[in-house]
Amino acid sequence: MARQQSSPRSRSMLFIAAALVAAAVTAAFAVQVVRSYQEQSAMQAQRQETVQTVVAIRDLYMGIPITQQDVALRDLMPEMVPPDAAFQSVDEVVGRTPRERILANELIRTERLARRDAGIGLNAIVTPGKRAMAIEVNTESGVAGFLQPNNFVDVIVTIKPDEEVDGNKWVTETILQGIKVLAVDSNLGTNEEQEKEKQNRARRQKPSVTLEVTLEEAEKLALSTSRGELHLVLRSDVDITHIESHGPLVISNIIGLDPKVDTKAATTGRRPGRVTKPAETGPADTVEVIQGSESTSVKFDDQGNKIDDKTKRGR
Repeated sequence: MARQQSSPRSRSMLFIAAALVAAAVTAAFAVQVVRSYQEQSAMQAQRQETVQTVVAIRDLYMGIPITQQDVALRDLMPEMVPPDAAFQSVDEVVGRTPRERILANELIRTERLARRDAGIGLNAIVTPGKRAMAIEVNTESGVAGFLQPNNFVDVIVTIKPDEEVDGNKWVTETILQGIKVLAVDSNLGTNEEQEKEKQNRARRQKPSVTLEVTLEEAEKLALSTSRGELHLVLRSDVDITHIESHGPLVISNIIGLDPKVDTKAATTGRRPGRVTKPAETGPADTVEVIQGSESTSVKFDDQGNKIDDKTKRGR
């Protein structure tokens, strides 16, 4: 009888345990479904917050128009996209010319592209209101071949002025500062062109450097090129401030001589900076000159020069 009474109770406990397990499984499954739904909702919300922006998929070089294979659309966070400075359509940038190098995965900004009507090549990258002017320099003046497009340089000229300055025929002065380099020879910055230019420079004695200048600066360069020798001084890309110079530099400033001494030396024919001592004279010779009743003694040095020291005596 005891076994018959315990059997229904055991069955009830088994049913209750099974129900609890089933409820736990169902709850776990429901939690998983809810989490999955929440994750999908969060991802959907994140997608809605991104902005499609045109980016470069490989390096772009200035002067070379952008093609369809150079750019693509990417989803970017709104805070990564500058307002009114980026493009949302590939068609807006295809055919445009970069004014500077754009690296792969960089977004295309409006200020880094030339105007659509500016054309291609060098004329497309010249800043409106400025000019591109090429000058010939030797290897040393071209910073030993290390000049690259988009560098900044100062221009120094060694020139013979119309009139001598403090007795010096040649002067040196910095005439331009913080000038942008647009091209070196015909190299605008592409890797393919760089290899060609290395070969061309080996055959050319005087490479050319194209600078971006104003009209007034171009006139200074033209005169300096025809009358003197130009030197380019490489500057840091983040340091293009104008520095006041101390005027034309002459030879006297370099070797530490006084320009006034040089001017005097140029007129006397003596070597500058040296003090010339008077010639030492030997003992004077005396000659007695008799004129009538008077006798005069005249002195001469050892070089035959008359010494103005007369002594008169009566006879």
